[in-house]
Amino acid sequence: MPLVVSHTNNWLTSGLTELRTRYINRRNAAAKANIVAARFRRSLTELNALSNRDLLDIGISRADIPQIAFEQSQKELANENA
Repeated sequence: MPLVVSHTNNWLTSGLTELRTRYINRRNAAAKANIVAARFRRSLTELNALSNRDLLDIGISRADIPQIAFEQSQKELANENA
């Protein structure tokens, strides 16, 4: 004889909803981090491809390249969210 449940399991439904929400938030955060990392690598590659003379012309030291690439990736993300 099958067991019939006449009420819904609110605690189970709310628990599953909470897990789904956490999963979606973490997935979105990971996707955003991947986008920022890709933009950072692109900027880093482009700046590293410049000659020392070109860098000197635009006022950038080779030691500043990682910081500039990071700041650029953050600016692009902020502009996208605005």
